[in-house]
Amino acid sequence: MNYFIKETERKGTCYHEFQRGKWDGKTFWHQDSLLMHDDILIGLKLWKLFAETVSGYHSYGETEISREQWEAVCNQADAMGGEMKAAIEELKPWAEKNFRTEQVFTILGI
Repeated sequence: MNYFIKETERKGTCYHEFQRGKWDGKTFWHQDSLLMHDDILIGLKLWKLFAETVSGYHSYGETEISREQWEAVCNQADAMGGEMKAAIEELKPWAEKNFRTEQVFTILGI
């Protein structure tokens, strides 16, 4: 993976956690989460993509992403192209697996 890592690869806490389902309000760093370093999120301006497509997105808080919102993110990333699209493409298999059993996934900011 170029943009995301698994929890077992994490060094430190400067990561945005993409966690399956709804966040329970207390648990972090799930084994099945994907993580993106803050530097990458800022460098790609991925925060801006989420802010433009997901109402209430907060890059340093918690944000639930529904399937409909996820599709809007994917469509916008496709239109933007480049590394933005590549990063979202990398996340797609994980997100699709999530939506087989969950109504949302949660992004936990730092």
